[in-house]
Order: sequence, then structure tokens, then C-alpha cells
Amino acid sequence: MIKNLIFDWSWTLSDDLTTIHTATMKVFEKLWLRILTLDEYKEEFTLPYMNFYHKFKKDAIREEVDILYIKEINSLDKPKPFKSTEIMLKSLNEKGLNMVILSSHPQENLEKEIKSHWLEKFFMQINWSIHDKSEAIVEIMKKLDFNSEETAYVWDMEHDIRAGKAAKVRTIAVTWGYQTRSRLSHEFPDYMIDDLRELEKLITL
Repeated sequence: MIKNLIFDWSWTLSDDLTTIHTATMKVFEKLWLRILTLDEYKEEFTLPYMNFYHKFKKDAIREEVDILYIKEINSLDKPKPFKSTEIMLKSLNEKGLNMVILSSHPQENLEKEIKSHWLEKFFMQINWSIHDKSEAIVEIMKKLDFNSEETAYVWDMEHDIRAGKAAKVRTIAVTWGYQTRSRLSHEFPDYMIDDLRELEKLITL
């Protein structure tokens, strides 16, 4: 039975793809890089996120990218969680699940977005500005004393599957995120869901 859920934030619980794409392309402009369409961005984006920047600028520096990105993301309208996010988090919380956020999103932006929609009460821990999620999952498991057999990682990218498998937790892929069902299936996640509400069925397995 699943007792612990570690969630990605962007495009898993938050409807923020367009905002993130816009901010990232503004960073590309500052770095004198070719602007990618949304479809190109979804196809090229990878984690850890500096691997993505290094595809286009081999000498890109993380500190510079982070400063530029935070400036650009702060200049845009704030994204909102998906409509089903709060309903599902409330239901899972009432069932006694332990929930954690693990995100590469900047601290200030993630905190504001979560708190502005009163969602922080559902999470034991909120982790931001994470570059390598593989190591972060292991650290969360140790700190919160989560049993790997009772823990699942909910995410939307191939790297996340590999990170979850490395930590020996169950992996749940969401199909509405950055990558297609077909592409995600190549990494053999334990489960794939097309709607957040499907999580309620999985937690009893």
C-alpha cells in the first residue's frame, strides 16, 4: 500500500507550462540563443535542467541561468494549480497520506504559488531549486523515514522515472506533462495516469 507521495510540481500539479516556456525563452534571448517553439521546448527539455541549457550553450553557467530565469519568471503572471489539484490533495490528506513536493522551481516562486492557493497545509515538506532529483529523493526518504515500498514519486518526465527507480520507490507517470505517454512508457514506470483522480485507486495497491 502507498502511504507516501513525492510530487513534482511543474505541469504535474501546476498548470505552468506556458509560463515556464515563456520565461525560459526570455533567458534564451539574453544568451543569444535560438528561440524554441513550445513543441520544440517540450521535445528538447531534460533534467537536470542545466543539461538542457548545455544542449544549446556548452559554457552556460548555472548561477547566471538561475539569475536570469528568476528575473524573467517574476515578470510574468503567476500560474495556477490544475483545477483538480486541491480537490485531490484534500482527499489524499484525509486518507492520511504523507505528501512532499520536490521541484527544480525557484524557492520564492514555488512558495508564493503554493501559499497563494493555500496548499502548503497538505505537505510535510516542500523542496525547491533542486537540480538533481535522484539525490534529493534519497535524502527525503532518509530524513522523513519513508519506507521505499510504501512510497511513490509522481512526475511527468523520463529523468524522474530514472530518479525514482534509483531511489527504489514506485514511479507514477502523469501523461499531461512535458512528455508523451509513448515516450514515458519507454522508461517503464510502475503506473501511468491520465488524471490526478486516478491516484486514489493506486494508493490501495
